[in-house]
Amino acid sequence: MDRIDIDTWESISAEGWSSLLLGNGASIAIHKEFAYPTLHGIADAKGLLGTTAPIFAKLGTTDFELVLLACWYAEHVNGALGTPSAAISAAYEEVRTALIEAVHSVHPVHADVAADLQRVGAFASVFPTVVSLNYDITLYWAMLLFNAANGSWFKDAFHDGEFQTDWEYLRRPYGHAAGATLVFYPHGSLAVARDYLGDETKLAVGAGAAGDLLGTITRRWASGHYVPVFVSEGTSKQKVAAIRRSHYLTNVYEEVLPSLGESLVVYGWSFDERDQHVLDAISANPPKRMAVSVFTGQPDGDQQAFCHQVLKAIGRSLPGTEVTFFDSRSPGCWNNP
Repeated sequence: MDRIDIDTWESISAEGWSSLLLGNGASIAIHKEFAYPTLHGIADAKGLLGTTAPIFAKLGTTDFELVLLACWYAEHVNGALGTPSAAISAAYEEVRTALIEAVHSVHPVHADVAADLQRVGAFASVFPTVVSLNYDITLYWAMLLFNAANGSWFKDAFHDGEFQTDWEYLRRPYGHAAGATLVFYPHGSLAVARDYLGDETKLAVGAGAAGDLLGTITRRWASGHYVPVFVSEGTSKQKVAAIRRSHYLTNVYEEVLPSLGESLVVYGWSFDERDQHVLDAISANPPKRMAVSVFTGQPDGDQQAFCHQVLKAIGRSLPGTEVTFFDSRSPGCWNNP
């Protein structure tokens, strides 16, 4: 195989880029604990699904949201019929508690990553559009910090908790912000939730309370009124099915991913086959150029193998897209000084 050159971020950053797509490697760069297998795997290993593991097996899923919704609907149906079931209520409580404990076991507290947030916000702010495949709230924290100093620069298209489907108007700078970056979560986020009627909202706090955002979110889950909207596990087909259950995720999948512009930077994404649906959505209007980060902390042979894997994946789905590679640990890139 031909050797592939890996540039620095500085050597390509001046070219101007339309959008930024973030994969799990972006979260791992901030907090190593995000290199977990799956939330379900963590909960199972901790023995948190003692009586409810058969529900996951019966539904053929490791998706917490799907199981929580199934228990939630069953509980409400039984209540409506006057046949409440203590077993279903207990199952819902166990799954919800397992999810909360699994999230807390891998997610950092604000103070642990505060040093990275300013650099992340500054890096992301140069892109008109950012899409994050990660469900954690480190990017959300970085947005709050940057906006506190620069006005409403980052916008996630939620207004008073409601998603704005006509989000293009939000590209106009607002207030004293000198620019605007729209941020979307194709796989959802801990901060996006729905009630049992299907209404979706964003769980938010003010910039001054950013440090308590994770606690606020899990307390809202614990109230029993909301379940989270995020897709963290499963095959590409299963992820698409989960996306279709959500108004927000469907809009991002059908409207945002196909409109990322002519040039796309990809940071921390493995191009795993379980995310083939992301490439499929982008292929509706493929970028002319793509820059893909490579983790240079691994052996050279692994770096080259990854580059060839990416070229193969892009060649299948986006055959006309020109691809370059850059070092994920480059100065000024993501959370790097």
